[in-house]
Amino acid sequence: MAIIRCPKCAKSISDKYKQCPHCESNISELNDEQVQQLQREQQIKKKQMFINHSFLALILFLGGFFCLYFLQPQKETLEWYAYTIAIGVGCIWYLINRIILVTLKKKR
Repeated sequence: MAIIRCPKCAKSISDKYKQCPHCESNISELNDEQVQQLQREQQIKKKQMFINHSFLALILFLGGFFCLYFLQPQKETLEWYAYTIAIGVGCIWYLINRIILVTLKKKR
């Protein structure tokens, strides 16, 4: 008995199962080509999720930057801290997502 990943939902299951207990897809009826296609779709969905997260992180970074630049709040006020934190979190979040995307691309 081995643990495999369901080609449909990518959760761990036993290779003895004929039907995934998580997504209830019938695994025994899938041929190798269909399994590969489902795995490619899962990989594309995963990449798209990280691309969307990168976009949100960039919006957070730019929003904080533009608010800090155009609104020019007084230093060490609540607004100044909020904009500065938004810039920092957005930048770090964006960089982490980009690193993950590069590693996903290299796994091919």
